[in-house]
Amino acid sequence: MYRVVIVDDEEPVLESLTFIFNKYVTDFKLCGKARSGTEALDVIKAQAPDLVFMDIQMPGLNGIEVIKQLRPLFPKTIFILSTAYERFDIAQKAIRLGVFSYLVKPVSKNKILDELIKVKIQLDRDVEAKDNELEGFNKKIKKREKFQKEFLTSLMWKSPTIDEWTIFADLSLIKSDSAKIYIFVVDNDVNSSLKKEIYGKIVKKVEYKYNLISTQIGDKLITLFPEDRFLHRLTEDLQKIFFEITNVKIEMGIGSLKIYSKLSESYNEAYNQLSKNSMGEIKKDHDNERILLIYREISTAERENGKIIYNDFWTSIFNSYDFIVAKGKLVALYTLMLQRIDIAIQRDNNFDIDPSEQIIPLNNMDDWISWSNFAIDRYYDLMEVVKNNTYPKILKLAIKFITEQFDKPIQLSTVAKKCNVSASYLSRLFTEHMNKKFIDYVNQYRIDRAISLLKEEQVTIKEASFRVGYQDPNYFSRIFRKYMGVSPSSIERRFRNE
Repeated sequence: MYRVVIVDDEEPVLESLTFIFNKYVTDFKLCGKARSGTEALDVIKAQAPDLVFMDIQMPGLNGIEVIKQLRPLFPKTIFILSTAYERFDIAQKAIRLGVFSYLVKPVSKNKILDELIKVKIQLDRDVEAKDNELEGFNKKIKKREKFQKEFLTSLMWKSPTIDEWTIFADLSLIKSDSAKIYIFVVDNDVNSSLKKEIYGKIVKKVEYKYNLISTQIGDKLITLFPEDRFLHRLTEDLQKIFFEITNVKIEMGIGSLKIYSKLSESYNEAYNQLSKNSMGEIKKDHDNERILLIYREISTAERENGKIIYNDFWTSIFNSYDFIVAKGKLVALYTLMLQRIDIAIQRDNNFDIDPSEQIIPLNNMDDWISWSNFAIDRYYDLMEVVKNNTYPKILKLAIKFITEQFDKPIQLSTVAKKCNVSASYLSRLFTEHMNKKFIDYVNQYRIDRAISLLKEEQVTIKEASFRVGYQDPNYFSRIFRKYMGVSPSSIERRFRNE
């Protein structure tokens, strides 16, 4: 709905235009009226309309003078002039001021409605152009942020080439060829959302005095500071900022000033300063549930969002462990991802990803990135097949029964009877097509539902146990640990923290 102001010193004209807008116009809303040029200035400044019907001859300021004053403030507002006499000199001035049209009174209803059609077309184009401009600007911002994150991430294992540095420096408005890396880590006891908030405050405060480029990788904030004559004060200023914004402990690793071709050395210096036994490493006790949660996010997300989650995860892993240990963590993730996919589907679709055989031999980060990009796309290709896969009718009937009755006692014989087949035949279908026994499928389905309850509804472990069909919470906990490798209480704590 576009906003309109009418300016005219003749009351009958104001009443007539008001009637037309109220009765015949749907895309425009009358938001103000004025009876003089001076009043028009106040009303238009207050209402910021999209369209103004402006009389020329009025007491005090005339219409041309009003538009001349308003045009710098409202460059996109459309003005339609109206006058009792057609004058060439006024028309010329109106053209120079970008007036949309020039109407000679009396103006008929049909003429006004015709003009409004033209105005709407122009306003729609302006809105579309503005949206496209904003979309283009946002895309540029996102593209720049993505490149900057990839650039800072790559410093873990290599320094940039001259071409990479040139592109990065141009995008980031950096004039120097040297920089230094700082890495910050907030205490592990702080939940992820608060960490992100603290890092945001740090960056915002530091930006007042220093040029920096930053990105969060896992639980760490990676920052690059271009060479500057005030950098010798940076560490002291950072400590003051930490004190101002939070009472949470923040550990800081500082790299020395390096030319772009040796920036990786600055990164490693900063990283090595961090305490590897406290905040500099992911706590080992949290690894299993962390991998589990990442698996669930990757497996339930659409491809593009899932790849972002996946890339952030492996980046944080390589940022927290040495190369050999990090590869082991990624083997665990891929093994979990593939365990849940029917082996027959993998075989039928020539899925040739073997985590342990293919990840462990990788020698460097370039090899990992190349393999990783290929593997994650193959995984999502396979997930598309899984979504569209057609199981035997009996198996689909059994799965439907389980999904509807999972919170009640379920026996293989009971489900087989519902499907009008023998228990042995149904058991064989699960083994062949789901790559697991019937009881394993039921338990895994229940556990997945329990994890959703713990995360999305923040229920207690006892309540989750009852709601997914286990009447004994202790038995539920044993089953949970057997299938997931961690206790439900550790998952519950992580969800409550996040």
